[in-house]
Amino acid sequence: MFAIRTLALAAAMFSACAASALAGSVSGQVTDRNGAPLADVHVEVVYQTYTADQLNNSGESIKSEAVTDADGRYMISTDGMPPGEYSANAYQLVTNAGQQVNIDLTADDTATFAGNADTVRNFTAGVVESSGDQPYGNAGIFVVSNAIMDYTDLSGAKVTLVNTETGETFVKTVRSSGEGLVVTGIPFATYRASISLNGQPMRIALRGPGQSDAFSSEIVHDFSMGYLKNQIQVQVKP
Repeated sequence: MFAIRTLALAAAMFSACAASALAGSVSGQVTDRNGAPLADVHVEVVYQTYTADQLNNSGESIKSEAVTDADGRYMISTDGMPPGEYSANAYQLVTNAGQQVNIDLTADDTATFAGNADTVRNFTAGVVESSGDQPYGNAGIFVVSNAIMDYTDLSGAKVTLVNTETGETFVKTVRSSGEGLVVTGIPFATYRASISLNGQPMRIALRGPGQSDAFSSEIVHDFSMGYLKNQIQVQVKP
């Protein structure tokens, strides 16, 4: 009898927890770096407690999505979603080289939260060069390699990128990464690129299948190279 009562109590507690999970929500606002609200930003609430395989969910994430309104605000209900821990993320759809790509936004709080809570998560849009969550930033990646049979130390190379449409210019020193020497956090566009080392111009060429190996003082390309189509890949030599 005691065991039956214990099982009944446990079942009742589980049912209560499951029911309470239906009352949760996530809401907030998305703004740009100047505090102006942003419409049409996608916000996702993603289940974190168990993996899709553990939930027999055919390998798909359990999530719900909303799009911000004219005031940059959104609200996502967790009704019908499993009880447990959740995370929230936001992204914008932008065009890069004729294709739509996601630009992840920065959350004011990255901690997970309970699905049965009323949680606030705000986001800020803007290009990220590098962060703990996004080591390669959230925009274009410029990858620099030595030309074949050239062993120049490029660790101090300086990259100049000029937007061919707007004239906006970025001058950055390469940094080491798993991709090699890179410059990250460049807004997607077509750029005129040149490289110098210790104040001396380097010769530069695009690097990749089907690319010409002719070296010159600069190249022009968009961020459509690499596996994720978010890179400009070049090779350089003195």
